[in-house]
Amino acid sequence: MAVFIDLVITVAVVLGPLIALARILVAASADDIWLPSAAVWSLAFLLLYSPLSVSRWGGTVGKRLLGMEVVRDADGGRLSYGAALVRHLSNLAVNTVPVFMVAHMTVADLSPKRQGLPDRLVGSKVVMRGR
Repeated sequence: MAVFIDLVITVAVVLGPLIALARILVAASADDIWLPSAAVWSLAFLLLYSPLSVSRWGGTVGKRLLGMEVVRDADGGRLSYGAALVRHLSNLAVNTVPVFMVAHMTVADLSPKRQGLPDRLVGSKVVMRGR
C-alpha cells in the first residue's frame, strides 16, 4: 500500500509539471527543450524523493502514513543519504526485473528479519514506528 501511495505522489509530482511545461513550450514554439527538461526533472525526483525522505524522516510519505520507518539494522538510527540512495536504486533494479523480484521476495521470506535484498545490501530494515 505504501508503494501505491508513493506512486500516486510520483505521478502527480513528475507528470503534472511536465504536462504543464509541454503546453508552455509548445505554445512558445520551444518544444525542443522538453525532452532534456523532462529527463532532468524525472532524474531529480528519482534521486531526491525516496532517498531524501528516508534519510531525513525515516520513510516516504507512503511509509509514514502507514506507520513504517526505515532504520539502520545495527542501531535503529536513520540511514545516511548515500545508504538511502543505494537502497532506493537497488530497490528499483530488483523490482524492475521479474527474475530479481522473485529472488528478492524469496530472500525476504527466508531472512530471519524479513529483509529484502536492498535492505540487506545497506544494513537497514523496515519497522513499525514506535517499536
